[in-house]
Amino acid sequence: MEGYEVVNVNFDLNGKVAIVTGASRGIGRTIAEGLAQAGADVALTARTEAEVLAAAHEISLATGRRALGIACDVTDKRSVDSAVQQVVERFGKIDILVNNAGTNIRHSAFELSEEEWDFVVDTNLKSVFLMSQAAGSHMIERQSGRIVNIASVASELTLSFSTAYGPSKAAVVQLTKQLASEWARYGVTVNAVSPWFIRTSLNAEALDDPDNQKMIEQRTPMGRYGRLEEVVAPVLFFCSEGAGYVTGQNLFVDGGVTHYGV
Repeated sequence: MEGYEVVNVNFDLNGKVAIVTGASRGIGRTIAEGLAQAGADVALTARTEAEVLAAAHEISLATGRRALGIACDVTDKRSVDSAVQQVVERFGKIDILVNNAGTNIRHSAFELSEEEWDFVVDTNLKSVFLMSQAAGSHMIERQSGRIVNIASVASELTLSFSTAYGPSKAAVVQLTKQLASEWARYGVTVNAVSPWFIRTSLNAEALDDPDNQKMIEQRTPMGRYGRLEEVVAPVLFFCSEGAGYVTGQNLFVDGGVTHYGV
């Protein structure tokens, strides 16, 4: 039809290079594998060298993409800068950063020590800043990049059993917005994905506990916990060229729990 414009939407990650933190297992590993399946070469970081090297090797075999495992303490600037430099030296560039590394200590306010507070906040928040700063400088230099931060529904809702986790994730969302505003002019987008309970091999036993199942079923409009692929898909979207005009957003992957009414 005359005057009709054909629009091509590109979600292909072929030729892209991605870093995923906390990627030796669980959600991080699945995200790394999903990025590789979409065509990206991936660098995985985690504290335990043996685990992250094994994960990288298995992902490379499964997907045919190049995968690099790096032992890295994402709360330490020297370790972060070294890891990012290794990725640049190995792959020549950085297109995507997924800040997935995180932790939780299930203590209430009077049970939580100062050291435990610092550990949770450093792992969940400081790591996002350090990794974004290090990888973002390369992205800004190239005038292109995608950063995705894994936050949590606890950025919006309070948790009765964990005082430090929610505030640290709320700060991740605010940092997402701040960096999105600062770096949009350089072609770098920064977004967040906030999951509810997601079943992994690490938490399957806990989620299968009858009390936990009952709580999730009653609290979640969809009546179930999430699946790994339901987190990976939004991450892939934010990493793609198709999301080029989306920045500073926090997408809840929660079965409707953050909009639950009475």
